[in-house]
Amino acid sequence: MNDITILVVDDESRMRKLIKDFLSNKGYNILEAENGEVALQVFEDSKDKINLILLDVMMPKLDGWSVLRQIRQTSKVPIIMLTARGEEQDELFGFELGVDEYISKPFSPKILVARVEAIIKR
Repeated sequence: MNDITILVVDDESRMRKLIKDFLSNKGYNILEAENGEVALQVFEDSKDKINLILLDVMMPKLDGWSVLRQIRQTSKVPIIMLTARGEEQDELFGFELGVDEYISKPFSPKILVARVEAIIKR
């Protein structure tokens, strides 16, 4: 699976490391960004090789909703939103903007990996 690259965007370094460790163990290549501005730059620099984005909603500088909107202007890359905000209204908003999956924190890393694999198989 080492031809699959996932961009992990989260302002918490421990969360990025946890996700990276689980996905790397499954053979995925991981790119990281600590905020929305960096995420957009990494995406622009590597959009031809990014197969999936895991995107936190609440981040400094540029939130996940803004990143999602900008990426959706030019790309249909699958995006899974990760957020501590699990309210129905937030999830519906994400789906309206074009998110593929929505996972509320805290989450099981094994379930996250299973959802990532399901989307990539599509």
